[in-house]
Amino acid sequence: MAIEIRQVQNKKERKEFIRFAWQIYRKDSELNRYWVPPVIGDYMKTLDKDEFPLYDHADLAMFTAWKDGIMSGTIAAIENRRHNEVHEDRVGFWGFFECVNDQKVADALFGAAAGWLGNKGLTAMRGPVSPSMNDQCGMLVKGYDSSPVFLMLYNPPYYNDLVRNSGHHIGQELLAWYIDQKIIDISRLRRIANHVMQREGLSIRIMNMKDFDNEIERIRDIYNKAWEKNWGFVPMTRKEFDFLAKSLKPLANPHYIYFVEDRNKRTVGFSLSLPDINQALKHVNGNPFSPVGLVKYLWYSRNISLVRTITMGVLPEYRNKGVDSIMNAYIADYGGKHGLFASEMSWVLKANEAMSKLAKVIGGVPYKEYVIYEKDI
Repeated sequence: MAIEIRQVQNKKERKEFIRFAWQIYRKDSELNRYWVPPVIGDYMKTLDKDEFPLYDHADLAMFTAWKDGIMSGTIAAIENRRHNEVHEDRVGFWGFFECVNDQKVADALFGAAAGWLGNKGLTAMRGPVSPSMNDQCGMLVKGYDSSPVFLMLYNPPYYNDLVRNSGHHIGQELLAWYIDQKIIDISRLRRIANHVMQREGLSIRIMNMKDFDNEIERIRDIYNKAWEKNWGFVPMTRKEFDFLAKSLKPLANPHYIYFVEDRNKRTVGFSLSLPDINQALKHVNGNPFSPVGLVKYLWYSRNISLVRTITMGVLPEYRNKGVDSIMNAYIADYGGKHGLFASEMSWVLKANEAMSKLAKVIGGVPYKEYVIYEKDI
């Protein structure tokens, strides 16, 4: 049985590339129960080299696998030149992997990605990263019994077998922490937050949406400084950050975006959380802006019960002083009063003991695990 690899060449094929996922998840009742279809319009932008700002310093190739004339899998290969400049290595990435349970099809897809990356002079491949470490990454290995939260991934368990059997090994392990707002000792968290603020001379405020552009620049500045030494981190350009901020702005609730300031009103930390709109997106089949999709999205959005803390940053000189505890206390306090009874902190490197300790302090439980795989080319 012949397996043919084709490289995506145009907009029509790009959409077919995205739509292939439906063939995997809709045919399996258990997967379909938890899978959240991607927003097709968003993925079309992310995979558009003329529109998505990542490709100012990166390149992308998309491949589809066809077995006996039937599309059977997808993969994207990404060369991130900025990553390799920052980390002084020659690593390529793969992402947007979807595949039938057939090792030969998977091997053909990984072979296509490896060949394209190797021709770029890269010596290793890492994934899934779709399409960068600042976007969606990690393959789910634990926690299949619930839907992914906004901007996190879901996949069949057999994907991990396909990856490992193609010669990939574990590069990093990631955790998602579940925090039940109903069992948090909020009085204790408030006391801790007040103590830290008094001791360090700090104050906290929510995001000023009327000063959106300047607020986003404050977040970008701290984000890049706070995470610069983390594994795989690449500072986001102003263009990348602005693109992301504008796409998320319609979802933002300022009461989940906090800034901590010192006595001189200098921002020393921030926390960015968003309502888990996946709870609504799950019902719109990838088209929230169609007439029917929009009605369903608005209807199910009324009952969103979880918030995701996407990122948190503290200036290096304020680390280990409890600044993160201040922001977590306010998130939990507001959420508990406004119908959001749970939160997810994700993703966190399993090796990041400081963040894991913080998650445990506020009652977190590591309920999902992800892996980023690596392989020499």
